[in-house]
Amino acid sequence: MITVISATNRPDSNTEIFAKYYYRELKKKAKVEVKFLSLLELNELTVPAGMYDADKQHEKISELQDKFMLPADRFVIVSPEYNGSFPGILKYFLDAISIRKYKETFRGKNALLVGVSTGRAGNLRGLGHLAHILLHVGTHVHPAQMPFSKVGELIEKGKLSDKETRKAVREHISGWIEQ
Repeated sequence: MITVISATNRPDSNTEIFAKYYYRELKKKAKVEVKFLSLLELNELTVPAGMYDADKQHEKISELQDKFMLPADRFVIVSPEYNGSFPGILKYFLDAISIRKYKETFRGKNALLVGVSTGRAGNLRGLGHLAHILLHVGTHVHPAQMPFSKVGELIEKGKLSDKETRKAVREHISGWIEQ
């Protein structure tokens, strides 16, 4: 199973548009089940006092971990640039799911990283930060990370409209699936 993660909790985001495009393309190409997880699902949560206690893990975190992370062999993480890195909500999610079934959640799995930015670097620095964390928890990170820059110019009416970008996504997916 592959889980595509839209790694922001910002409503109506460019990240969600890119993540959904990856999701739709993977559903066409992958020969396994593909699921979509938006971190918008975490918007109603507050940080619980027992966050680092597996017995006190928030029910919503357990539910998302059980449905999207544990059964997945692969992850596609589409992350926007926030303050020169990736969003805090993604770090919160990774920290929260690391306290229960750590090895089963991360070890030996494969991640494809995608950065989106309205600036020029496509969240390259944030992808590096994220790759280091995933490598630390035992996840294999595909070497072909994909940074998309000036994404506001690639989207029209809530859809990824740039033909060259859509082609680049399809090629990115093909290279990852075929490995």
